[in-house]
Amino acid sequence: MKKLNLFILLTGMLWFGCQPDRDDENKLPAAPAAPEFSVEMIPGDSNRVVVTDQSTGNFQRLWSLPGGTPKSSVKVTDTVFYDKKGDYVITLFVSKSDGSGTPSATKNVTILTDAPLTCTPKMALLTGDCNPAGKCWTLSHEAGAVKVGPTYDDYSWYTSPENGLQNEQYDDGFCFTFENLVFQNRNNTASVNPWNGYQAEAYDPGVGDFVFLEGTGILGRDQILLPDNQWMGVWDCDNLLDVVKLTADELIVRGRQRAQNGTPLTQGWFELRFVPQ
Repeated sequence: MKKLNLFILLTGMLWFGCQPDRDDENKLPAAPAAPEFSVEMIPGDSNRVVVTDQSTGNFQRLWSLPGGTPKSSVKVTDTVFYDKKGDYVITLFVSKSDGSGTPSATKNVTILTDAPLTCTPKMALLTGDCNPAGKCWTLSHEAGAVKVGPTYDDYSWYTSPENGLQNEQYDDGFCFTFENLVFQNRNNTASVNPWNGYQAEAYDPGVGDFVFLEGTGILGRDQILLPDNQWMGVWDCDNLLDVVKLTADELIVRGRQRAQNGTPLTQGWFELRFVPQ
């Protein structure tokens, strides 16, 4: 019996002696709560909603807005445009100041009608007075038809000289038709591929649609939104374009430089100058 008691005593001492130290101060913080946000329709406008981050303690946020314009945002409050009726998902991701995680929240919004078509003065300039034939634009032969730089207002990386582009670029027509808001890249079967040494290669861009947005761009500029797989001017320019100038004889736009998979780059902007074809 004495041997058994001694064994139990020694075992108990070893067990308690091997317990790991507890340090409550090093515990990970609790998972943060999901962010709160509101989605409100604009009175009298069935295609725009206002999203507002109502949560606190965030030092970063990202709105994911598939199907809308813009497609993403980092603003506390932003206006989102949906040109087609349907159900859309809005997701808000936030990073907390304590670094304890990136929670998210999701809401659904239903757009009941397609955006109405109105031949505004600006739409008339873009589409050729909204006539059925539409209007095609082509890159200008003047110097500066294509400019590239690191930021929205800095085009120090490259400026094309007069007649400095390839023939396969000058024969491309980028056409806008008001009826059904049709966009077509009429490239005469070949386009210049920036991811293949700027070689002209056979390519069929197909036909898409477009949306003209008034006042939604940087500095309150108007915007042209093309489908994700479409482009205007140069293949590696994003499909969301800020309109810098639009007259009957000239169209100047700015867009982000994008990767081959369609993702906009963190640095790199184009300014592109077009004239009627």
